[in-house]
This record gives sequence, C-alpha cells and structure tokens, in this order.
Amino acid sequence: MSKSNLLIVCLFLCALFSVNSFAASGDFENRLRQAEIIGDKSQVESICKEWYASGQYSPGVLNWNYNALMSVEKDAIIFTQQESDTYPALLLQHALKVRPDVKVLGMQLLENPEYRKLVIQDQQLHWIAVEGSLSDFWKQFLDTRNQVFLQKTPIYFGVMTNKNLLFADKARLYLTGLALKYSLQNIDNVAMLRENFEQRFRLDYLDFSLQPEKDPALIARLNLNYVPALVLLHRYYAAKGALPQANRMQSLALQVARAAERETEVSALFLPEKTATPIVSAISVKNLDKAVRVVAPKLYAFETEVTNGQYELFLQDLLKNKDFDQIAQCRIHPVDWQALLPENLSKMPLEQVFKNGNPAGPETPVQNISHEAAQRYCAWITQVYNASAEKKKFKKVLFRLPTEAEWEMAAAGGRKDVQFPWGGPFFRNTKGCYLGNFKSVERCKDCPNQDGDNIDGGIFSVTATSYFPNDFGLYCVSGNVAEMIQEYGISKGGSWKDHPEMAHITAKNTYTQPSPSLGFRVFMEVIEE
Repeated sequence: MSKSNLLIVCLFLCALFSVNSFAASGDFENRLRQAEIIGDKSQVESICKEWYASGQYSPGVLNWNYNALMSVEKDAIIFTQQESDTYPALLLQHALKVRPDVKVLGMQLLENPEYRKLVIQDQQLHWIAVEGSLSDFWKQFLDTRNQVFLQKTPIYFGVMTNKNLLFADKARLYLTGLALKYSLQNIDNVAMLRENFEQRFRLDYLDFSLQPEKDPALIARLNLNYVPALVLLHRYYAAKGALPQANRMQSLALQVARAAERETEVSALFLPEKTATPIVSAISVKNLDKAVRVVAPKLYAFETEVTNGQYELFLQDLLKNKDFDQIAQCRIHPVDWQALLPENLSKMPLEQVFKNGNPAGPETPVQNISHEAAQRYCAWITQVYNASAEKKKFKKVLFRLPTEAEWEMAAAGGRKDVQFPWGGPFFRNTKGCYLGNFKSVERCKDCPNQDGDNIDGGIFSVTATSYFPNDFGLYCVSGNVAEMIQEYGISKGGSWKDHPEMAHITAKNTYTQPSPSLGFRVFMEVIEE
C-alpha cells in the first residue's frame, strides 16, 4: 500500500467513525443479531425477507452496502464494524441474493463468545482457541504462520473498521472501494478499484435518487467513505493523462463532500502535489486575486472567461519549466476564421470582422482547447498561487472548473428563477440592442450599420469584458464562448454561434472535441485563509 494511499484512508476513516451509526429499522436488526448469534440460518433468511418486504430500510444504506459487497472477491470473508454495514449487507444477501458467496462477520457480534465459537467452527479456523478472548481471536486469525489460509481465503475489512484494530497490519491493507483487502503479498489494488468503480458499483444513486431518505444528512456522511477510493482513482487517471475519467472521480468526490458539508477538507485532497524543484512562473498572484469575484462563501469565479493573454502566460510557464508533455496537451488549436464566415460576409475585410475584438487577441476568450487543457490550466495556477511568497488574499486555494450547479448559481448572480444573467427573460434591451454575443437574426434599431451575424456587435467571440456584467460582476456568462464545466462533454452559457435560447442559464450544450466557440471560466475555492 502506497504512503499516499494509507494517508488518505487513515485521514477519512479516523474522521468518520463517530458519524456512521444509524437508528435501527424497527426490531429487525435486533432479531437478526439474535439469529446470527445462535447460528439459525433459516431464521436469518426469514427475517431478512420480512425486513425487505416491510420497506423499513434506507435506500441509501442498501446501495452503499451493495457496493461494499461488490468491493470484495468471490468467497471472501469481510469483517464489518457497525449496524449500518452489517445487517443491511445480510438483508441484501438473504432477501435479494446479492453476493451470497461472501461471509459477513460483524465485529460487534464477535464480541459474543458463543458467536466466536460458531465462526471458528463454521469457517474451520481450527488453529484458533475456541475459549479464547476476542483479542486472542484476532491475534490468532491474522497470525502469518497460517499463510495457507490467509493466501487461499480472501480477507477484507469494511472501511468503517476500528482503526486501532487495523493499525498494526496497515502495511498489508489495500483499498478496493468500500473495503480493505488484507494481503501478505503486494497487489495492484488500483486495478481492483478501477474494475469495481467502472463495472461493478451502483453509483447512479450518488448523482440522483428518486427514493426519499428519513435522515439524508447521515446518508451523506456515510457516503464520505467513497472519497479515499475516488482520490486514488483521480490520481491514477490524471497520471495516465485520462483527464475525463480523472475529472469524473474528482467531481463525484466533491459532490459527495458537498452533501456532507465537508467540501473544504475533500477539495484539499485534489490540490496538485508540490514539485521537487520550484516552478518558474510569469503569472502574477496579485492579478489572480484581482480577477475573481465572490459567488458563494469561500467560492469565487473569474470575472471573465479565461482570455488568450492569461492562457498564453500559462503556455509560457510550461515552456520555461521545460514541461513539453503538457505543452503538447494544452496547445491552442489554430482556427481559419475567414473560412467560418457566412457566405454573405465572406468578402468582408478582417478589420471589419474583428472590429470589436480579434478572437486570437489577448483580451478575448481562449477557445479551441481541450477539456483536459482547461483542467491542467486550473491545476497549474493552483500550484503557482499556493507556492507563491507574494502577498495574497488567501494561504491556500483550489482553482478548478465549476460543477453545473455552481455555474448556474454564479450565472444567476444571486437572483432566483431567471433565464439570463441580467435577470429578465429577454435577450435584447428596450432599444432592441443585444445583451450578449449570440447568433443574432434581427437588426438593432440604434445600429443601422450592423449587418447579419454582426448586429449584436460580434461575428465571432469578442473582448471578454464586453456587455454588462451580472450582479456578481461576471462578464459574458451567456454568449461569447460556451463554458466548459467539470463534467466532460457539457458546456453552459451558449456562444457566438448559438441562438439566444441556448444561452439560458439552465440550458446546456454538448461537445466531443475542442471548438472555436468553446472556452472556460475558472472558479476558485478557498481551502485555507
């Protein structure tokens, strides 16, 4: 197990033990406990089926336990800690036939001497003293002299297992999702994590659940146990250059953290690791501080979409630091703007086309870059800011792309139920002038010399501070260039080539590759003031 792996696991396991106890579902758990202690398997199955039929269970807890069972290999033994990761797992096994091959052994049950005797006999643990204490049981069970058993039988511990019990064997523990595999040999647990998250787990309930919870706050805190695995997978995918997958892991982790009001702690886990040598940067931390506007507590957004000038400083940094791999990944794809002109404007002189801003100019939004490049830009300026000795507003921050919900909140500027950032349902003012850079079709009354696609002030993207800002001070949230968010393939706000209805705050567009109409806006999360 790598040091970073262990650090993340210990950090979260230590923090979560005190919040993962759930109220019992009627008397089902008590009855199950008694049936398990006396080893009455038929009674256990009967109670589980009755419990499931009653509907007196938490959907979130069942989904969580489903993934816990899917975290282990065939015919494994998994030791669970609490009621919330023991009895719901038994319910799934006996009522729904989910992973009946797995032996679930509750730590609380093992405190009972009669139950320990049953386990020793049932699992044929002949080397363990039947009359011994619970402490003796653990010492003998994990005795490395019993290598044949330990190598033959997959042994797992639930992620909520008491940290004191596992501390002595921490070097033999490997995170596989919602369980820790005990192994005498080194294993590739990242491969197991990938298989579990990509093929075996049910994750849709984390995004959206149709079933109400009696205590959603407790479910949210239970779901924090996903975070260590998500962080490890994010680092794996990022190192491989698989940024869409890395972004999905980060987005899911932050979503889980946000629901549990632990976003600050979780966000800190995604900060770029410090480089061995100091980086050389032309990016001014003072300018970064000036560029952001408050949109929520400890959350800021760039007042404009990232401009060519800002992005060029990033590319210059990569060149100065001889980071040639990133330069290749983050390049701006060239655009033949003349070829994109509509036929009726194809002969228009370029100085007329670019009258309100050249799309390649320093003050216009950068575009035609990949989602991966936008992510790398955020990671780079995070590293620059946090490593800087300059006077700055905050000690540690995280620059990143926003979630869709964060983007919509910032775009609305604090207003409720509005279609556009300026507050109304209309995309033109009383004079008929366009309030953003869209694909326009009707001439503005006060602009008789504007023609065709140019009647809103721009054929393509224009200067990033064009038009009026919203109430948060953010420019061109709707129109100009569409803005990438954390979720790969989704953009918000519409662009110069979109009709105004596609620039509604709640509207979304899709993309599969870089585009001359696609850019991004950076959000800044304060980690340490």
